[in-house]
Amino acid sequence: MTNPGMPFFMTRTVDRCRHYMGGYWVFLVTGADTEGRYALMEVNVRKGLEPPPHVHQHEDELYYLLEGEMLFVAGDTEQVLKAGDVIYLPRGIAHYWKLQSDTAKFLLQLSPAGLEEMFLELSRPADQLDYPPPPAGPPPAALLQKIGELQKKYGITGIDNTRIKTV
Repeated sequence: MTNPGMPFFMTRTVDRCRHYMGGYWVFLVTGADTEGRYALMEVNVRKGLEPPPHVHQHEDELYYLLEGEMLFVAGDTEQVLKAGDVIYLPRGIAHYWKLQSDTAKFLLQLSPAGLEEMFLELSRPADQLDYPPPPAGPPPAALLQKIGELQKKYGITGIDNTRIKTV
């Protein structure tokens, strides 16, 4: 934690890195660093481990794609992002994304902060700034139950996968 309200400098280090869903996330800035204003993570993900369609009730998301290619579906809009592209997803908009490349690396800003705590709780400390071994099989039932409980806590709702629309 930094001194709230004061300028700070953060370095991308393994002690801020966590393994989550076959990828690795570097928690560059958390709500503890910004008095809850925003959080910023470097997210490194693998194809096939993307989240299902969902809606955030509490935070806006901003994605800045550094590497790879991703298809975003937000409301009735589809957009393919390539390295250097940005997409802003305001709260209340149903959305999901699918990798078009085998891996992708992006910056994810949450505003306000808070949701990063869910990812911290669901992840495990990393021992390197690199991908862990891919998951073997589907997530265990206990993990899926925990994810469901945390989604409720953090204001994330799932939606019918057969339709995406502005909610």
